[in-house]
Amino acid sequence: MGLFASIKSKLTFISQRYGRTLTLLAVVLFLTFDFIALSLNVWLSYRIEAAAININLSGRQRMLSQRLVKNLLMMENAYTNEEAYSAALAELRETFKRFDLTLDSFHRGGRTFSADHNVIEVAPLTSDASTQIVQQALLEWSPLRQKIRQLIGREYDHLLLRQAIDVAQRKNLTLLDLMNKLTVELEHETQAEAMSIRFYQGLAFFLAIFNFSLAILMYRLRVRKAIHSVDLVDNIVNKIAAGILVADESHKIIRVNKLMENMSGYATSELLGRKVDTLLYEHEGEMFGVRKIGEQYHCQVEVSKVLIGNRPATVYTIIDDSQQKAQQQELTLLAYHDQLTDLPNRHLFNDRLSVELKHARRRNEKIALLFIDLNGFKGVNDRYGHKFGDLLLGRVAVRMKQTVRDSDTVARLGGDEFTLLLTDIESYKMCKALVDKIIDAICKPYLIQEVLVEIGASIGVACFPDDATNEQELLSLADKAMYRSKATGESCITFASDWLSHKPEKHQVDQN
Repeated sequence: MGLFASIKSKLTFISQRYGRTLTLLAVVLFLTFDFIALSLNVWLSYRIEAAAININLSGRQRMLSQRLVKNLLMMENAYTNEEAYSAALAELRETFKRFDLTLDSFHRGGRTFSADHNVIEVAPLTSDASTQIVQQALLEWSPLRQKIRQLIGREYDHLLLRQAIDVAQRKNLTLLDLMNKLTVELEHETQAEAMSIRFYQGLAFFLAIFNFSLAILMYRLRVRKAIHSVDLVDNIVNKIAAGILVADESHKIIRVNKLMENMSGYATSELLGRKVDTLLYEHEGEMFGVRKIGEQYHCQVEVSKVLIGNRPATVYTIIDDSQQKAQQQELTLLAYHDQLTDLPNRHLFNDRLSVELKHARRRNEKIALLFIDLNGFKGVNDRYGHKFGDLLLGRVAVRMKQTVRDSDTVARLGGDEFTLLLTDIESYKMCKALVDKIIDAICKPYLIQEVLVEIGASIGVACFPDDATNEQELLSLADKAMYRSKATGESCITFASDWLSHKPEKHQVDQN
């Protein structure tokens, strides 16, 4: 007790002699740290948004790499048809341009184009890991880039076309793997940067709260020894960018600041005497506030125990971060879902495939991976326009989701390409029945804007563990099987286990 009394006496002396200066300093420091925390919050949102663009672009590079191979094969199939060959060549030019510009932007920075042909400014990647991946991709891309540039500068050069196809087929899987590694690396870098910024944000917030608590203590010591005409606490709490609640031992509110009034929607007279739990509550480890109109909002809350007139009290410092939370959720949705169909995108699909493979190994179960490419979609898209084509893709996505089970996963890779993961496959017969059901649903006519259209589907199927025992082999086999189906020119299904000894199965669509 003697030591405590001595410390208290010294603090009282300091408060009396330097009270105004220390209080002003505490307020300035609090506002400074508070501003730093809010600035870091804005900077974090900006960095996450920029990183999401790079992640989406690197994911798009995989789709563009596959489309290059697809365009070259279509050019070879349409070599005797000048009109079809020219159309495939034009699409090859556009795909080549986007892939080349984006890869160069990752390397040196610059401009590329979005799916809507809008210009996107891309800063060069600077980390050692991402730079190394881009350098490897440039080396792999260089021979294919040279062949395609020669090809799009000429017309009807069959030997050069064959050379380009050979190079593309050799380099495609490597480029796909590098772009997937780049996507994962960018995501890891974004997470690490976000954690670093949050650390400094939390530190600034902690220092701000510490200064605020110190200011409260200094004010309390001054009030106990002297009479002042101005309530310094009210001046302090009304200037900070956070809501303040002070509650007594029974958790009833005894003081609030102006910002807390604005956040809650209650006047001061309505807040005084209310229980704190009518305004704040915790759910699953996160804090939420309740406004007068009944609206709930996510918030950060710091709790400090203090003494006011020798009576214990609790100070709640509240920051409404609901807008930031919504932005983070929106960015997460953009990064993992296709905006057109609301299906999982390539990155989320790869994550689910990895998880399902682990489950299948542990439970000794079979799964099937489907690569699906729509037949005739380009003709519908060209004839009726891109908006009509988007509506058609949305209808296809709905049909597939309605056809499969809840445990299965449908994803859109981009364009008219989809993947489907069928889990817990008991037998080849069961798998074939499910795939037949899917292709039947896709091939039935669609009535869109009073126009009846029909499309087909080329499907490649690879099964775990019968065809492949790891993720990359399974993806490669399903992709190759799909191209086998595509080469027939009709709606059909090719199982990876059958293609060497059997022709792809032509599928008779049930029109009823």
